[in-house]
Amino acid sequence: MKARLIDISHPKHAQTMAQIMLNGGIVGAIWGHHLYFLACNACNLKAVARMNGIKNRPKNQVFVSPGAVEEAQEFGDFEKSKALIWASRKLNLAPIKYLEFLFKKFPLGVELIANGKAPSSVTFTTKKGKTIWIAAHMGDKNYSKFLDEVRSLRKSGKKIIFAGTSLNLRGDNTLTVKDFDKVMEDFGDKVDGLSVHSRGGSLKKLRFSTSCSVVSFIHDKPKLLRVGCTKHKTLQKYIPGLEINDNLLYTRK
Repeated sequence: MKARLIDISHPKHAQTMAQIMLNGGIVGAIWGHHLYFLACNACNLKAVARMNGIKNRPKNQVFVSPGAVEEAQEFGDFEKSKALIWASRKLNLAPIKYLEFLFKKFPLGVELIANGKAPSSVTFTTKKGKTIWIAAHMGDKNYSKFLDEVRSLRKSGKKIIFAGTSLNLRGDNTLTVKDFDKVMEDFGDKVDGLSVHSRGGSLKKLRFSTSCSVVSFIHDKPKLLRVGCTKHKTLQKYIPGLEINDNLLYTRK
């Protein structure tokens, strides 16, 4: 099997994963009962095609869920994302500082109006205009180290477009798996690296609550789209005016 197992406790874990992505490879990570395909080099057409084939996505879809406030600033239109402006003012913060604050508080995905720089392959058309999903696991130290490494490569001129978390959203980026051996059997020859925890070989032994909640900021008020590991009362505490559909409270994943 081609995939290398990269223990998350290894001192060069983040650098190794980032380099695999830089070389056009596909990186996966096991968190809880999900196998997350974290990133691929969107400039490498072969790598993108491989991921689209694995996930049965449209051929022109770039695998991406941006993972940092920098990407939100680069590809989001804050002024048109009315709920973001409204909520950030309630906490007396600039929009970018408010997103940074939220991303550090808990795993969160946000929907923003996309600006003209956002690649069309990662935007979605809505009644409010083109939107883009921005996701961050800033509270996860190991994942944050990986994102820092990716940003360093970008800043040094390397052609890395995105690093991504995984979300059960429109892109269907998360593959639920029940057994570690099955993952290797199905994807081992297609994935260059799997980031794993050292605690046992079975996914059933892993219990990590890092699932993203998702909030849309494209309307007049923030709207909860998905319930993650963070309690909805906590979300309401830090996201003023958050609208929650009662049905969502029974769909925790």
